[in-house]
Amino acid sequence: MSRIFISGSSTGLGLIAGELLASQGHTVVLHARNANRAEETRKALPKAENVVVGDLDTIAGAKDVCGASQCARTV
Repeated sequence: MSRIFISGSSTGLGLIAGELLASQGHTVVLHARNANRAEETRKALPKAENVVVGDLDTIAGAKDVCGASQCARTV
Protein backbone atom coordinates (compact mmCIF):
# COMPACT_ATOMS: atom_id res chain seq x y z
CA MET A 1 0.00 0.00 0.00
CA SER A 2 1.02 3.62 -0.49
CA ARG A 3 1.72 6.50 1.88
CA ILE A 4 -0.34 9.46 0.67
CA PHE A 5 -0.27 13.16 1.63
CA ILE A 6 -3.52 15.04 0.95
CA SER A 7 -3.42 18.83 1.14
CA GLY A 8 -6.57 20.73 2.07
CA SER A 9 -7.97 17.62 3.68
CA SER A 10 -9.57 19.03 6.81
CA THR A 11 -13.03 19.08 5.18
CA GLY A 12 -14.88 18.29 1.99
CA LEU A 13 -13.45 16.24 -0.85
CA GLY A 14 -9.97 16.06 0.68
CA LEU A 15 -11.31 14.49 3.86
CA ILE A 16 -13.54 12.13 1.89
CA ALA A 17 -10.55 11.04 -0.21
CA GLY A 18 -8.57 10.45 2.97
CA GLU A 19 -11.34 8.32 4.43
CA LEU A 20 -11.58 6.24 1.26
CA LEU A 21 -7.83 5.72 0.95
CA ALA A 22 -7.44 4.85 4.64
CA SER A 23 -10.30 2.34 4.39
CA GLN A 24 -8.42 0.71 1.49
CA GLY A 25 -5.37 0.24 3.70
CA HIS A 26 -3.23 3.17 2.55
CA THR A 27 -1.26 5.24 5.05
CA VAL A 28 -2.72 8.74 4.95
CA VAL A 29 -1.17 12.04 6.10
CA LEU A 30 -3.66 14.89 6.10
CA HIS A 31 -3.18 18.67 6.02
CA ALA A 32 -4.92 21.52 7.84
CA ARG A 33 -4.31 25.28 7.79
CA ASN A 34 -4.35 25.72 11.55
CA ALA A 35 -4.35 23.83 14.85
CA ASN A 36 -8.12 24.04 15.32
CA ARG A 37 -8.82 22.48 11.94
CA ALA A 38 -6.13 19.87 12.58
CA GLU A 39 -7.80 18.78 15.81
CA GLU A 40 -11.19 18.51 14.04
CA THR A 41 -9.54 16.51 11.27
CA ARG A 42 -7.88 14.12 13.73
CA LYS A 43 -11.29 13.46 15.27
CA ALA A 44 -12.93 13.01 11.86
CA LEU A 45 -10.30 10.55 10.62
CA PRO A 46 -8.45 8.88 13.49
CA LYS A 47 -6.99 6.31 11.04
CA ALA A 48 -4.77 9.03 9.54
CA GLU A 49 -1.10 8.63 10.40
CA ASN A 50 -0.78 12.36 11.08
CA VAL A 51 -2.31 15.76 10.40
CA VAL A 52 0.28 18.33 9.30
CA VAL A 53 -0.49 21.98 10.05
CA GLY A 54 0.74 24.73 7.76
CA ASP A 55 0.08 27.46 5.23
CA LEU A 56 0.49 26.46 1.59
CA ASP A 57 -0.02 30.03 0.31
CA THR A 58 3.71 30.74 0.32
CA ILE A 59 6.75 28.81 -0.86
CA ALA A 60 8.25 28.95 2.64
CA GLY A 61 5.01 27.61 4.11
CA ALA A 62 4.84 24.83 1.53
CA LYS A 63 8.43 23.83 2.36
CA ASP A 64 7.55 23.72 6.06
CA VAL A 65 4.54 21.49 5.38
CA CYS A 66 6.62 19.24 3.16
CA GLY A 67 9.26 18.87 5.85
CA ALA A 68 6.65 18.17 8.52
CA SER A 69 4.94 15.53 6.41
CA GLN A 70 8.28 13.74 5.93
CA CYS A 71 8.99 13.92 9.67
CA ALA A 72 5.66 12.24 10.31
CA ARG A 73 6.83 9.16 8.44
CA THR A 74 7.26 6.06 10.50
CA VAL A 75 9.72 3.56 9.08
